[in-house]
Amino acid sequence: MSLSRRSSLATFASLAILATTLTACGGGSGDDARIRLLNAGADPGAIDLMSDKDKLSASVGALAVGEYGNRAAGTATLQLRGANSTANLAATPATLKKGVSHTLIAYGGPGAIRTSLLQEDQTEPASGQSKLMVLNLAPDAGPVSVFVTAPDAALTGSSPFAASLAAGVGSGYVTQAAGTYRIRVTDPAKRDEIRLDLPAFKLESGQVTTLILRGSTGGTLVHALTLQQRGALTRVDNPSARVRLVVATPSIAIDTTWNGRPLLKGALSPAIGEYQLVDAGSRNLRGTVNAQDLSRDLAPLVAGGDYTVLMRGDAAAPIVDLLTDDNRLPETAGLARVRVLNGLNQALTLNVNYGALAGGIAPASYGAGTVSPSASALLTVSSSASTTALFTEPSFASQSGGLYTVMMLGSEAQPSGVLRRDR
Repeated sequence: MSLSRRSSLATFASLAILATTLTACGGGSGDDARIRLLNAGADPGAIDLMSDKDKLSASVGALAVGEYGNRAAGTATLQLRGANSTANLAATPATLKKGVSHTLIAYGGPGAIRTSLLQEDQTEPASGQSKLMVLNLAPDAGPVSVFVTAPDAALTGSSPFAASLAAGVGSGYVTQAAGTYRIRVTDPAKRDEIRLDLPAFKLESGQVTTLILRGSTGGTLVHALTLQQRGALTRVDNPSARVRLVVATPSIAIDTTWNGRPLLKGALSPAIGEYQLVDAGSRNLRGTVNAQDLSRDLAPLVAGGDYTVLMRGDAAAPIVDLLTDDNRLPETAGLARVRVLNGLNQALTLNVNYGALAGGIAPASYGAGTVSPSASALLTVSSSASTTALFTEPSFASQSGGLYTVMMLGSEAQPSGVLRRDR
C-alpha cells in the first residue's frame, strides 16, 4: 500500500496543529470560529472550556470530546476550568480562523496540563481515499516511530509513517487508499520494542482521521484516541502490559513464563530479565525454581502498565512480589531519575555525592529521586545495618531524561547491586 504526502511538514504547521503549553476561548455570528474541547486525560474530572466569561464546551469528562461553541475569530485566550469552577487549571493563547472548526486537546495530567490546537479544515479526500495524521501527545513516552502497513506485513523492511515523532508533534496528514491497516508504534532506536499494536485499523473512504497517542500508567506504552474531523471520538486502549522478572535470591536455577510468555529461561540467580510484552489482565506466573514447581496467580496486569516480578528471600521458599513500575520520564525537564529496587530484607538509602536522595526504602519496593545530569557522580546504597556501603558506583554518569535503577540483589550476608538504565 503506497503512501503519498499531501502536505509537507512545513505546510503542516499552517494546516493542522499548534502545540502549546495551555489556555482557551467564546462568541457567535457568521464571522465566528467554532471550537470544542477534547479531554485526553488532562484531568480525571470534567473540564469546562472558557473564553473570558463565555463557556464554549461544558463538563467534558476524561477521554471525551465536548460540543462546539462559537467565538469571534482572531486571537483569544482560552481557559480550562474544573466543571462549574471559577479557578483556571490552565490557560493558553490561540488564533482561531474565521469559519473554521477547531478542537483544543488537553493532555498531560493534573498539574502538568498541556494543550494542542487542531484546525479542522482539511479538504476531504476523494472517494476510495483517506487521510491520516498521528499526533504524539504522550510526553512520558518520549519520541516514537509509527508504522502503517498491510495487516500481514513485517516491520523488517517497512518504512515508518513517522520517524522519531517527538511529544507534542504531529506527522502531518497523509493521503492513502482507504482500507484496513496495521499500526505499530515503536521505540525509534529499537524497532522490535512495540509501544502499541493495532492489528486492524480501518481508514474509511472520504474521512480525515487523527490518531492521538496518549500516555499510560507505566510511561512507556501508549494508548490512543481516534478523532474524525468535525466528528466522533473513539477510545483505543493498549491491549498489552509489560512485565519482567528480577530474581534477588542467590544461587537458584530459574525457568519461568508469564501467561505462556518466557521471562527467564535456564537462568542462574541473581538474574534480571528484560521487559516482555504480555496481555493486559494476565496474571499467571509459571515455572520452576531448582526443578521445583513455582506457580503463582498474581494481581491482573493493567493495560499500559509496567511491572516487575521480584523473587527474594530463602531459596527453599522464595517470596514473590509484583511491583508496579513507574517508568515515566522526570516531571522536570533537564533532570534524570535515579532509583533503587530493594530485593534485600532491610531498609535501604540511596545516596548521590554523599547526600541522601531517597531513604527508608522498604524491602520489595522502589525509592527514587531526581538529579541534575552529570558526567561523574558518586552513587551509593547504604543500610543502617552496615558500616560500609552495600553498593558503590564512583563514576555514575547520567543524562537528561534518563531513568536509572540500582537493583539490590543477593543475600543479607552478601548483597550486590546492579546499575541499569531503564529509559
